[in-house]
Amino acid sequence: MSTFKYRVMTRGSGVLEGKRTSVSKAELLDYLKKAGHIVLKVEEVGGEKTGKLFSNRSVKRATVFFTQELGILLNSGISLDKSLRILSEAQDNKKFKGLILDILEEVKGGKSLGDALSMFPDVFTGVYVNMVRAGEESGVLPKVLERLGSFMERVQKIKSEITSSLIYPLFLVMSGILSVGALVLIVMPRFTKVFDEVGIALPLSTQILIKLCDVLTSYGWILVITLIGVYYLFKSLKRKPGVQASIDRKKLGIPILGDILWRIEISRFARTLGTLLENGVSLLTSIDISKGVLSNTFLSDKIESVKPGIKAGKGFTVPLGEKAFFPGIAQHLLMVGEETGKLDEMLVKVSDTMDTDIEQRIKRLISMVEPALILVMGCAIGIIVISMLSAIFSINEVSF
Repeated sequence: MSTFKYRVMTRGSGVLEGKRTSVSKAELLDYLKKAGHIVLKVEEVGGEKTGKLFSNRSVKRATVFFTQELGILLNSGISLDKSLRILSEAQDNKKFKGLILDILEEVKGGKSLGDALSMFPDVFTGVYVNMVRAGEESGVLPKVLERLGSFMERVQKIKSEITSSLIYPLFLVMSGILSVGALVLIVMPRFTKVFDEVGIALPLSTQILIKLCDVLTSYGWILVITLIGVYYLFKSLKRKPGVQASIDRKKLGIPILGDILWRIEISRFARTLGTLLENGVSLLTSIDISKGVLSNTFLSDKIESVKPGIKAGKGFTVPLGEKAFFPGIAQHLLMVGEETGKLDEMLVKVSDTMDTDIEQRIKRLISMVEPALILVMGCAIGIIVISMLSAIFSINEVSF
């Protein structure tokens, strides 16, 4: 909910000003008009910020459905404003319903759909807005929306698969940390207290472990503060020119993982670029927009460096090949696509193939990481347990 400040002309009392909480600006306008007022001005003055309001997963899913369903309605010959009205009435998510009503109000005010959507950058990305604008200009908006919906659905599916693959390894890590933490911080201090009371010398391995526990218990807060300080220092250094690109380049050099990160980035770029080109956006404009989906600065700089070659008439794949942005086979496929005038289709196909490859690589990586995690955690817990058992056995030897 947001708070709006409004000014209206009433029938008998002249100009009236006030504040009211509402789901959206459009809903408040509707309320004021039904009350018989002439609305002079409405502006948001408080409430939840748009980024926070539209950051949850349910709204992201609603965006996909909104895109697909709007495309279907428009393709059926229903006008834009009526389609938006239908979608708002069918929407269960109150936040997204208010958003659709706001878009409808902007469209009724004379704005294009693309311009209306651009007012909500936390929901509709630059890629989304530019594709919608391209669809409006070329007269194929319904087709563009259907393609865009499929594109968004595919991206969400890939993210979901990657997240699902990481759940079990993260569970193993958390379980191991909690187990070792409980033994070191709770069990061992009590264990040590018992031996101190008995007055028996502990084995060397147990003494080392107890000393480590004492250090962690007494000075753990220093370690935490140091780690926080290092984290903020690292963030500060990343803001310096060239540092972020250098870090991102080293990320790609990490064995196995770096190759997966590289493929995820270029797959995302290829799919976005291909989808934009399919919908009539020019090559250079598409590159500028698609570059925004890259989270790796090193790769983003590579893409930026190919633009002079494109402007010089070398095409797209030749300057890109010089930068080794795509894997060898993908580069050859794109060259064929450019030569045959089907670069947009080939980019999407390359992305599809790469997504399948990424999924397989992640599964292989996890199949290697899981046993390694179990082994490391087992060794850590085993060392602690053996040290405790050796101390217990030493009591028996003394008693004997």
